[in-house]
Amino acid sequence: MPQKVSFTLDGKKVEANKGLTIWEIANGKGINIPHLCHKPSPAYRPDGNCRACMVEIEGERTLAASCIREPIDGMVVSTDTDRAKSSRKMVVEMLLSDQPETSISHDRSSHFWD
Repeated sequence: MPQKVSFTLDGKKVEANKGLTIWEIANGKGINIPHLCHKPSPAYRPDGNCRACMVEIEGERTLAASCIREPIDGMVVSTDTDRAKSSRKMVVEMLLSDQPETSISHDRSSHFWD
């Protein structure tokens, strides 16, 4: 039987299998955390670099990338705080500012605009 972890996710007690990330658990509970990885094939590897899935963890100074962070017992995770939403918004704005308009140049192999 898989080991379990118990933590709080958006104010609700959650029990999940160890080894899953916060993003995977939240997604399984119907909680939407914006992300660029975890798409159907071909997908971007979840490695925390894009920072689009940031969440706030009580007692921690910095936000955490939910696609790579595994919860621990007793952790309190908030996905919808102003701080987390602001961070995710800024990341997406920066990514979009660096993209050409689709009418000018669109790489059909890219899934950025999907």
